[in-house]
Amino acid sequence: MQFTFFGTSDTGQHRKNNEDSYLCNPKEKLFLVADGMGGQASGEIASKMAVQSAEDFVVRSRAEDITWPIPYRKKLSLEQNRLLAAAARANDRIRNLSKEKPSMKGMGTTLVGAIVEGDRLAVVNIGDSRLYRIRDGQIEQITQDHNLAWEQERMGLLTKEEACQHPQRHILTSALGIEFIENIRIDLSRVDICEKDLYLMCSDGLNDMLSDEEIVEKITSPKSKSLEQIGLSLIQEANRAGGRDNITVVLLSFHETNVEKR
Repeated sequence: MQFTFFGTSDTGQHRKNNEDSYLCNPKEKLFLVADGMGGQASGEIASKMAVQSAEDFVVRSRAEDITWPIPYRKKLSLEQNRLLAAAARANDRIRNLSKEKPSMKGMGTTLVGAIVEGDRLAVVNIGDSRLYRIRDGQIEQITQDHNLAWEQERMGLLTKEEACQHPQRHILTSALGIEFIENIRIDLSRVDICEKDLYLMCSDGLNDMLSDEEIVEKITSPKSKSLEQIGLSLIQEANRAGGRDNITVVLLSFHETNVEKR
């Protein structure tokens, strides 16, 4: 399955620093979005460490015989195991830095990532950055948010609409850097890819400002012809809606025929 991609990030309307980081590595078929948290510049550092550490592990684990930070899980695919190990390596590095520098104590980051695995997508998620799939004009959230509001929604205590507006929707129940890897909730999944599928990874600066319906409307608009146009229009629309946080978008579009990558 061939793919094209586009990634971009914006500070938004109210923040001075961009604590989001993203990665598009088509050679390794690896795509990541991280949304950092912490005082001063700690969130920015945590998110950058997450994507850089994850990329480094993926590249090195394919190129040479290195020690993996966690045991291999037979029930997972090779690339799911690779993503899990990459997240574990990133978690260790963030925790170690926060121990070394008291000013960075408590820093952490979300991480959502995917590796193209033939006609499937291996997915990892920690926190509340999201992966969506747009297929036949319909949008579906593939990942689950790890925050208090969405935990209550899953237990039936809140409706989806209530969870979207709940004041606890930004209180994370899982993040890299704040615990030992064994105590962090890490979701791993594997989804089938169909021709013309579009996958969107984003930080909550996008989905806080735009509903799922508004996102898919922007994506399927006749004015949005290229992935770059779609990505920039999503950023622009989120800023128009208030832009209260940093906004990051990574898009992956799949085709059966050979298409030149951007």
